Amino acid sequence: MRSLYKHFKKHKASCLLSPLFKLLEACFELIVPLIVAGIIDKGIMTGDTAYIKSNVVLLGVFAVVGFVSAISAQYFAAYAASGISSALRRELFVKLQSLDIASFEKAGKSNLVTALTSDVNQISSGINLFLRLLLRSPFIVAGACIMAFTIDIKIALVFVITVALLSCFIAFNLKSAIPAYKKTRRSLDDLIRRTDNSISGVRVIRGYNRTGRDTEAFEAANLNLKKFQQHAANISSWLNPVTIMLVNLGICALIYMGDVHVNAGTLTTGEVVALYNYMSQILVELVKLANLIISVSRAIACVSRCEDILKIENKQDKGTTVLPSPKQAHGIEFRDVSFTYEGNSEPSIENMSFVIKPGERIGIIGRTGCGKSTAAALMSGMYDCAEGDIFIDGVNIKDISVSSMADSVGMALQKTRMFTCSIRDNITMGRQDLTDNMIKSATGLSCADDVISSKKDGFDYVVSSLGTGLSGGQKQRIGIARALASDPGLLIFDDSTSALDAATEKRFIANLDKLTNKPTVVFISQKVSTVRDCDRIFLIEDGKLTYAAPHEELLKISDTYRYFCSLQTVEEGA
Repeated sequence: MRSLYKHFKKHKASCLLSPLFKLLEACFELIVPLIVAGIIDKGIMTGDTAYIKSNVVLLGVFAVVGFVSAISAQYFAAYAASGISSALRRELFVKLQSLDIASFEKAGKSNLVTALTSDVNQISSGINLFLRLLLRSPFIVAGACIMAFTIDIKIALVFVITVALLSCFIAFNLKSAIPAYKKTRRSLDDLIRRTDNSISGVRVIRGYNRTGRDTEAFEAANLNLKKFQQHAANISSWLNPVTIMLVNLGICALIYMGDVHVNAGTLTTGEVVALYNYMSQILVELVKLANLIISVSRAIACVSRCEDILKIENKQDKGTTVLPSPKQAHGIEFRDVSFTYEGNSEPSIENMSFVIKPGERIGIIGRTGCGKSTAAALMSGMYDCAEGDIFIDGVNIKDISVSSMADSVGMALQKTRMFTCSIRDNITMGRQDLTDNMIKSATGLSCADDVISSKKDGFDYVVSSLGTGLSGGQKQRIGIARALASDPGLLIFDDSTSALDAATEKRFIANLDKLTNKPTVVFISQKVSTVRDCDRIFLIEDGKLTYAAPHEELLKISDTYRYFCSLQTVEEGA
């Protein structure tokens, strides 16, 4: 609950005023049965109409003041709950944005989405009820017991026994409910994950006619969630009936003992009515308290899940060094770098060492899964190497700030992620320093200008998050323009031309010579045609750098490279 405490402090005024107004309302409710007892014993029994009228007016005043108190309590509770949940949601989102890629992938997309939406909403509801009922309900219960003692000590013991039994049952129920709701939230994560996979991969699923299988998988996850929800509901469902049963048994005992005392002359009719009203108040408040416990149980489970996310440690160090010239060509050095993905038993790259000079154009080639993209991800700072060191311009990449890396490195991936906004916004990604000329220059260099001109709204054409209306090659060109727009000193193209036709790819590679800052360029590709004109080509095999040489030399010294060339109909020595 520590993550919530600091947010409670920011709304402490509302958090205090809401229960205080509820306590004020409760005080009036506790006095009402005594007034009613007085009306019966002193007014109705004696025929004193003046006394009856004055006390009826007093009850009306109490009703108005209680109503105003209840409205005020509700307002402050809602204000605090919405403010605290909003702050928590923002904290979670900021944490999400600050996580390194490895930690983000480990946390899981579905878990993060559920935490930001459903979990925070449940916490908001729990806080609202908590502020309104946490003090009021126990105060009414305790107050009713105390007021009963002022009327008759022996009968008041019925109140004490009833409340004690209910307290034990509620505590036992709470102990079972919280773990049950945690399992429910985890099942909801799984259902969201499957739903997201189904929506994102709808074309593939329908293309392979796997809708039936996908529906079965969804149904299985849905039934699993239903099972845990029913289990949690079964635990909670005992609260209200058991509460009502125990309180009604207490009322029966109260009426029986009250009748005996009235006949004996030790209690008046008004006092018995007052005791009955107090027992009824206990019934109402314990039912409210039971509902509060159900809501708070869910909220506590959600808080625990949110705290698990907030406790995730960023595995990458937050550097503070700023590269002095982000737009100038950068040199890169790998020193005995090894990296293993979470859950893998073998390293993706192992003891890799090389030096890339500023302004050099490098190609990286190899079989699928050999570690090409891993090397690119480490080079861009997405992941932190497990062993060894990576340097950019002689500075350890761990010491370079995130903002400096973003200014110095431009990276285009094979699968370009589009966002629901205009093409211009998809290129700028919120970078305010990019001018229209810089954007147009980037689209011209990436050969995306014909994509823009084919759209009616040009740069203002709005695309969806799935890039509907754009081909794979068009999305890749926009992704390349995104990397080029800020003129970074290091450009990394991780198979980002795989969907381009040969003529467009050749034109794009030729356009890179037009860049005035002459950046360092790294091409990762499985196509020999993409890397053959690079200054050097790195051949990676099974996570290790085996050769680093120009195309012509690599043809002479590497059987693997010659094999790639033969498969792709590239003539040796051409």
